[in-house]
Amino acid sequence: MTQTAILSKWKFVITFEDEETKEIAGEIGQTDTLEECEALVEHEVQYHGSHDRIVVDVEAAEICAKCEGEGKIPAGNGGQVICDACGGHLGPISILALLGATEMDFCSAKGNFAELTTV
Repeated sequence: MTQTAILSKWKFVITFEDEETKEIAGEIGQTDTLEECEALVEHEVQYHGSHDRIVVDVEAAEICAKCEGEGKIPAGNGGQVICDACGGHLGPISILALLGATEMDFCSAKGNFAELTTV
């Protein structure tokens, strides 16, 4: 069996609540590597915490960089063909489980990113 590395990127969503207005909002971001994703999520959680916002949820997933996890890419005639980079894999390649994301000390210890699940 042959394994091929898929060129991937990480996308994340951070949901937070403003303590004063109780308004729920979110932020979407992307990075090239898992390490960059962890660092940027850590920074954003600290940023929102220091601006009187409660982080409600954090989700991150690794997807194919070519088709964005759709499994297909546009063809020249307006149709779509199966992505040659990931072989048509639909959805995330890996999901990053973030434990303790709603706690203020979430970022204080590296390694709070609990597990990496490969699909």
